[in-house]
Amino acid sequence: MEANQQPSERFLKAKKKVDSMKKFYHHLRVYIIINALLLVVKLNLYNWFRDDYQWIQNPEFGYWFNWNIIGTPVLWGIGLLIHGICVFKFGVTSWKELKPEFMKKWEKRQLDKFLQDENKKNGNN
Repeated sequence: MEANQQPSERFLKAKKKVDSMKKFYHHLRVYIIINALLLVVKLNLYNWFRDDYQWIQNPEFGYWFNWNIIGTPVLWGIGLLIHGICVFKFGVTSWKELKPEFMKKWEKRQLDKFLQDENKKNGNN
């Protein structure tokens, strides 16, 4: 932290860091809950439906089901890891700072376009 920063600037930076950490921990909590539920479903699905439905015994369904039950935590876990790295490694870096230049230019063009359309509508009334 720089010594020449005003106390309010340091406070805002610290608040932003804490908010980023809270969002990450919320994301982690949801990840754990959902994947625990997926594990319960995986372990009990065959017991719940084995007598009632023949499709549950289809090997193709088993492959599809296993891929989705395993794929969800793996792919979501990669996203969670990236989220954690952004929060704890890069600190207070916001999406605006990480956004590629072409996206910033596109957003600016779209905003200008919508503002021009609004000005035309308001000017004609």
